[in-house]
Amino acid sequence: MGDTFVNCLEFINGGNKLIEQLSTKYKLAIASGINPRLLQEKIFSKFGVKNLFSEILTVYDIDDPSHAKPHPYLLLEIMRRLDVKPEETIMVGDARGDVQMAQNAGVIPIVVLTGHLNKTEAESLGVKYIIKDVNELDSALSNI
Repeated sequence: MGDTFVNCLEFINGGNKLIEQLSTKYKLAIASGINPRLLQEKIFSKFGVKNLFSEILTVYDIDDPSHAKPHPYLLLEIMRRLDVKPEETIMVGDARGDVQMAQNAGVIPIVVLTGHLNKTEAESLGVKYIIKDVNELDSALSNI
């Protein structure tokens, strides 16, 4: 729960506005490997992120570590809690495990190129929707 990791993070310009805008149209959720206290108390706090998420589920919230990404459990559980179907769900991520979790859950993945994957790697995973940064997300969602 120290600040070393948090101090290395940068927030995308316009990120808070985007989250607020998307929350008026969609149910937002987070499936993460990050400690939920770190996420809410340190990261959200540092960047002034309002908790507009209907669900936040992390590997720290589950009993079976084998159900971490790329296993579909986190995403399937979020969909169950929000009463949405895979065909009504989009998974936005920046890593191979995010894409694989989405695919394993029957959900369309969108890759954001500000993380672990580059465009070629995302395409090799069969990702159809690839965006440069999250500010392109609303437009990408409109095209799906």
